[in-house]
Amino acid sequence: MKNKLYKGEIPIFFAVDYKYAPMLGVTLKSMLKNASKDYFYKIYVLTTSLSEDLQEKVAASCADNASIEFISLKEKMDAYSNMFHLRDYYSQETYFRLFIASLYPEYDKVLYLDSDLLILDDISKMYNAELGDNLLGAIVEETVLTINEFGEYVEKALGVKRQNYFNAGIILINAKKYREEKVQEKFVKLLNRFPFNIDQDQAYLNVLCKDRVHYFDLGWNKTSFDNPAFDDKDLKIVHYKMMWRPWKYDGITYGDMFWEYADQTPFADTLRQMKETYSEEEKAKDKVLIGHMMKMCVEQANDFNNYWNTIRRERIGAGLLEFFGTAANSAAKLAKDAFSSSVEGVKTLLRLA
Repeated sequence: MKNKLYKGEIPIFFAVDYKYAPMLGVTLKSMLKNASKDYFYKIYVLTTSLSEDLQEKVAASCADNASIEFISLKEKMDAYSNMFHLRDYYSQETYFRLFIASLYPEYDKVLYLDSDLLILDDISKMYNAELGDNLLGAIVEETVLTINEFGEYVEKALGVKRQNYFNAGIILINAKKYREEKVQEKFVKLLNRFPFNIDQDQAYLNVLCKDRVHYFDLGWNKTSFDNPAFDDKDLKIVHYKMMWRPWKYDGITYGDMFWEYADQTPFADTLRQMKETYSEEEKAKDKVLIGHMMKMCVEQANDFNNYWNTIRRERIGAGLLEFFGTAANSAAKLAKDAFSSSVEGVKTLLRLA
């Protein structure tokens, strides 16, 4: 930390593999350029393998009021690797956010950010939000509100209202509460029992943190597509996800903003080459993947044995057991009372005889 006296230190975590290093460079450049200079930003990049060359290029986006540390979690995560449910473009790094609280017990609150963001406002505003007893702070997943198949899936398969289902790419974690309430242990238990194959760690977090979320407004996690209900004056963070990525496609909403910051990083040429070489075959594959994902949403929403249907049956079963157990105890008590009454009645009759 520099000699300047700062108001405080803000720990910010990213989790990436080598494929997302260029996008992380852009995210860092935009974040630190727009962040308050009154704070020191301690940045941790969690990974399993990131070459020294890529680390140096990412670190070039840092600023005087920030430090950056690259942490290899390969050995720590090997114990869990066989349990992770991976699909398509997901890697095991996406699960790292669930382990931050236990890996860094010195922090009571941390920010986790995806690496495909453009941060246009002061990130310290988000960090300084009061969480109270909530497990985390997050923003509602915009695609779930706009694509009905996704909305049906989260409500019918996960038991979370679509208006409450949050995106896990930008979260303020109440690390102290995580540890106290053993969220990591609950995650591992849930992971072993139910495979959430569509949105993976995001689904687990929504289930584990249900009704314990502080919600920020949509401007803090705006997907890079047009939404007539959203006013761009409220734009704070752009999230380039799924089919809406400027390093793959032309004409992406907020794409020009991305390239303005990309040109300020060592990854500018790499990112442009990525777009220029993104083939029609790969674009066709993207469409197939989205269609497959929507089909999976419909199937899992209607699966008799999905998480939410299973949990509801178990709750009904437990309720019935409790009901019949209470009824049986009541019946036994009535029988005992009746027996006692009949004995007393016989004694009375004998005395009268």
